[in-house]
Parts: sequence; C-alpha cells; structure tokens
Amino acid sequence: MNPELQPDFSLAGEDKIFKKMIKLTVGMMEESKNGCPLRVQHAKAAACVTANFEIAPDIPAELQHGVFSQAGQTFEAIVRFSTAQGKIQPDSDPTALGLAIKLLDVDGPRAIPGDPDQTQDFLFVDHPVFPFPNAKAYRNVIKYKSVPVIGDILAFIYLQVFAPDQLAVVQEIRNKTAASPLNSIYWSGSPYWLGNAANTTGQAVKYSAVPSTVTAGPDNPDDLPDDYLRDAVTKQLAEKEVVFDIKVQPQGDPEKMPIEDTSVAWDEQESVPVKVATLRIHKQTVTSNSALEQRCEDMSFNPWHALKEHRPLGGINRLRKAVYEASFIERKQRKGTASSDPRKD
Repeated sequence: MNPELQPDFSLAGEDKIFKKMIKLTVGMMEESKNGCPLRVQHAKAAACVTANFEIAPDIPAELQHGVFSQAGQTFEAIVRFSTAQGKIQPDSDPTALGLAIKLLDVDGPRAIPGDPDQTQDFLFVDHPVFPFPNAKAYRNVIKYKSVPVIGDILAFIYLQVFAPDQLAVVQEIRNKTAASPLNSIYWSGSPYWLGNAANTTGQAVKYSAVPSTVTAGPDNPDDLPDDYLRDAVTKQLAEKEVVFDIKVQPQGDPEKMPIEDTSVAWDEQESVPVKVATLRIHKQTVTSNSALEQRCEDMSFNPWHALKEHRPLGGINRLRKAVYEASFIERKQRKGTASSDPRKD
C-alpha cells in the first residue's frame, strides 16, 4: 500500500514546523468587539444554519464507507458559511469563502483514537486547490504575515520573489466575487481516505459541494453592505430551501493527483466526481446572535472530527490537526468557557 495512506505517515521535520505554526497562528488570533477570541481562520460567519445530509440511494458500492455506508440514511447537520480571513472585515474584501458541515450523532471508530467526539466534519472552500503545497510552504508565508503592521506586505513580497506559483493561486482566489454563499461551488482542497477502518479497502478522495444554482458574483461588491453575504443567505432561506450535491472524486494517477501537494488540482475530466449525498438546507429564519449562531461560534470545525473511514490525508491536514486544536483550546481559554458537549468540540 502507498505509505502516504498509513496513519503514522509523516515527513522529516514536520513536528518542528507544526510547533512553529501553532505559535505563529495563535499569536495572530484577534478578538471581536465584545472581547471574544476569533478563529485563526474563517473568523467571520456569513451564516450558521441547520440542514439534513441525505446519503444518495444509488451510491456506488465501492464508496459505501463511513457515513456513506447506508444508502438513503439521513443525518442532522449544522452548516457554517464563512469568509476565510482571521478577522472581521467587509464581505467585499477579497478572500475565499468557506463551507463547514458538521454531521451530528455519528457513531464509529474515530480518526483520532480515543476521540470522544461523535460528529463528522466536512470542510470546503470555493477554490479547488490551496495556494500552498505543503506545511513548510505555508509556514514560510505565515512567518512574514505574522509581523505586526507590515506582515501582509512582507508576505506579498516573499511570494512575488520566491513563490510566484503560490501567489498566482492567491490572486485567483482574491479575484473571485460571490453573490451568495448558497450559490458557489466548494471543494475540499485536501485529500481524505474513504475506505474501511483497517485501511485495507478504499482509496484517497477529494470532496466537492455543488449547489443546484450557481450564480456569478456582483460586478461592484464595494458598493454593497459590509455584510451582504449574510443578507443574501437570510433572504434566500426565508423564501425556499437550498440544495447542494456532495460529490466524491476518487484519486486516479497518484503522480497527477498527489496527496502531499494540495496546490495541484485533481482533473475532474480524468476522475469525474460522483454524487454521494445531498445537503438539504431547509427554508428557515437566519437571525444574528441567535442561540444556533452562538452554538455554532462555540464549535470547532475540524477535518479530524471524523470517522476513521474518512480520516484526513497529507501534510496540510496533519498541520490542521495541530493548529486547529491549538486554536480551539486558545479560544476556550480566552473566553473562559469549556464545553462538555462533544458536538461543540
């Protein structure tokens, strides 16, 4: 078996990089106006909503693992739409959109042994690849970005001189505009195992979430309100439900579709994504500062909140395991709360 699919696979020097990234990213965490700590990424929620996650009745047998094991099964879910930066800024500021899906009451062996959590998280952004191929490349940028006042300028100069390919992806992402988070296509970017818990039957995959209606972004987003994305979600869900197709893209040629380089797109012509589920976001009232929204903001959305059948693969996901957990602990400590509800962890 490909050693990249083994649970204990790691690259030389990764632990040192992870420790540095934890220090850098936690040090960059900002606080909201009420003094509560913000997420280190995806700090601003466009909306938090309830949904159903319905497994396709005709899901192919080779993809029936984990939450996909029972065709036709339905899970309750909490869904958070967000913008990618670690600060609260106008929705017109160029950045990626995020979609985080948390399935509730999911039983089975966990990706992290001993994890008491009973959820399954799927995380997406509205671009098929990440700018940075691996943890080291990401660290190289964050160490400049973390410099007070001039960090963004230093990071841009570094990318321009030493990593123009990465800068090109960043600019592609920032050149996008969205009319609504409910009408954008999202991708997992990083790969995951989809197979049995013993890692003997299965394959590496990526995920995507495709809405029933895709719309172009506004021509002049600067002319719109600072929270226009929330306004769009609120208006749409007050009128009707919104549906996303959840798709799995199996890995084909491992050289063309690598696990350890998340800046490489997996060609959807060579490996066509297959629908495995429907995310059904019901017609509902979206209200700022609601109990649901507060619960959502107390949660951690983490790709490692997962069954073993869906465990994350690759260096970027190993980095997320370290940084996301450190970020969540820091948020809880600064806020002075700790939840015993595993669905908030």
